[in-house]
Amino acid sequence: MDMIDSFCCPLAMPQMADPSRRKIYEFLSMAGEKTVAEITKMIKLRQPTVSYHLKEMKKEKLLKSRKKGREVFYSVKMSCPEGGGCFGR
Repeated sequence: MDMIDSFCCPLAMPQMADPSRRKIYEFLSMAGEKTVAEITKMIKLRQPTVSYHLKEMKKEKLLKSRKKGREVFYSVKMSCPEGGGCFGR
């Protein structure tokens, strides 16, 4: 069972329809907080493409980010983007 199988929020599922976003979400779910460069290297997509998907996923409240110097770190936001109990927390 992959991480998407346990992703239950039907309001966030349209974001997961894109295979690249699924890969990014699964990678961050398993690996924890990572920089854009680390995500780009692992997912094997161009940096602008990864940045676009990260921005869209953050806008939908699936990811959170923090900036340290020039680096931006992304991680999975472990709370329902719609305020429900999807993530059991």
